[in-house]
Amino acid sequence: MTNDNNHKTTQIAFNIGSVNGNVGQQNFYNSKEDDDESPDLQDPLEKTKQLSISQAVIFFSALLGEPLESGYGKQKTKLADLISAVTGYKAGSVRQKIMEIGKMDVYPHNIQQDAEIVEKIISPYNSQVASDIRITYLDE
Repeated sequence: MTNDNNHKTTQIAFNIGSVNGNVGQQNFYNSKEDDDESPDLQDPLEKTKQLSISQAVIFFSALLGEPLESGYGKQKTKLADLISAVTGYKAGSVRQKIMEIGKMDVYPHNIQQDAEIVEKIISPYNSQVASDIRITYLDE
């Protein structure tokens, strides 16, 4: 791989003649900018392409303004059913995750990571919801 005029290029050698020799070269230019060198520009869903159950719970509870700490009842069941319908996760698994996150006073590292991913997804569209996620899950 060579760097030519700040664009990534890949040089490939291939045979264009008989077996004994004529080798040609072709440069392929990568039009994508160097996004992988700047972590701020990476797509938060680049690795998974789908929200985990925890991320989906954080996403929908923040988006809908439904706090998870307020116990378990019909609203939580409805929230779990909505998340299940949208994501395809089993409603029981979603309800269990809602109860688990709702009982936490201090969020462990994995929940904070999930919250950071969700915050990055929402922030271009709704800065207030992104701020709420930061306050709830990330600020101590």
